[in-house]
Amino acid sequence: MKRLLFFILGFLVVLNSCNSKNSSYAPPKSVHPLANYFYPYDSIPRIYCYRNVANGLDEEFHRIFGIKDSKGHHIIVEKYSPDGRLIEAFNYNYDSLDVLQHIVVDRKKHKNSVPLKKNKRFPWNEKEQSIFISEYPSHFDSIIVIDTLKRRITKKNIAHLVLEEETRKGLFIDEFISKTLFNIYTKKTITNLRTDGQSIYCEGFGLVEFYSKNKAVHFKLEKVISQKEWAQFITRK
Repeated sequence: MKRLLFFILGFLVVLNSCNSKNSSYAPPKSVHPLANYFYPYDSIPRIYCYRNVANGLDEEFHRIFGIKDSKGHHIIVEKYSPDGRLIEAFNYNYDSLDVLQHIVVDRKKHKNSVPLKKNKRFPWNEKEQSIFISEYPSHFDSIIVIDTLKRRITKKNIAHLVLEEETRKGLFIDEFISKTLFNIYTKKTITNLRTDGQSIYCEGFGLVEFYSKNKAVHFKLEKVISQKEWAQFITRK
């Protein structure tokens, strides 16, 4: 009986020790001076649900999660269409917040890692302009798409309402977006679509709002759900 009692007490001590370690877990810290405005690092995926307030039927979903490998900590941002199809994904180094890899899903539903000409999608400070340029095949074999994103911070530490519930410090970023279709055989540009817009990142959340300057397109974070809730949501589509 005494042996059984000692075994139970010992088990409880070990269990309590494990719980203490879990409760004291601290997520990794980024050296980026504005990392507190970016998505928080968490190995448990969360799905950010955005709705276009300019047209309530438009939705966009971003699946966010952290991973660790031999190169350090990373944050993965996957973008999904309203019907749950993966469109593209970005692998951010957590220290620099530079993009290490850009994945684009082609018309055959293949995931392709595409070349990066410039890899900064998030400014380092208020003086720097970040530039991101990637290129990938279009739905036509002879045409490639060149995506360009230029960003510059315009406002910092501005109180911003998130999820219509709480106010957080916001980072306002002006952006120039260009999508060029280029014929690889004729070496000529077919079309070049350009848009000016703004994105808002908030402490503890990351991206909470993004829109074109005329707000013809205006997405706001509507809710954040778990992986299980996301799976249930997609099956109902």
